[in-house]
Amino acid sequence: MDLDSLQRIGKLGKPWGHQGDLTVHLDLVEVEDLAEAECLFVDIDGQKVPFFFTKLQDKGRDVLVKFDDFHDPQAASILVGRDLFAPPGLLVEDGDEHWDPATLIGMQVADEAHGELGEVVALDGTDEHPVLVIRNGEEEVLVPLADELVVGIDAEQGLLVVRTPPGLIDLYRN
Repeated sequence: MDLDSLQRIGKLGKPWGHQGDLTVHLDLVEVEDLAEAECLFVDIDGQKVPFFFTKLQDKGRDVLVKFDDFHDPQAASILVGRDLFAPPGLLVEDGDEHWDPATLIGMQVADEAHGELGEVVALDGTDEHPVLVIRNGEEEVLVPLADELVVGIDAEQGLLVVRTPPGLIDLYRN
């Protein structure tokens, strides 16, 4: 995983309660956006350290996180004031429905109907209408990057699953 592509989502606040929960001050991110994450990363002396969590809860003005490694407020207090990051590919950019297509370069692409297509090696098209350049050996396939064609992104596995329009892949394979 490329730790440089982690997305800063906020800052950890003071401990809450007696179980080691911490308050979180989120920047332009909603708790629901983080529901799919298995872990969050904390900046400790310039290193992004992953911490698994068991609870991420909206408590009115505050958001609470319970990291697995901390069971009391004294232990959790070492994280107070540290920047918090989400894994790459988890969040949409700038709170809108679009993400940076450049983060897909290097990912393997699989189509629901046609199986593995290859690796994203470049982007083509325009900013409004990007096109993925996918290469598998000598075979190159161009797939428009549209929300309705993306079935899922697994950033940890480096996998993008798409549903290409009927006949598109056949154009390149025949």
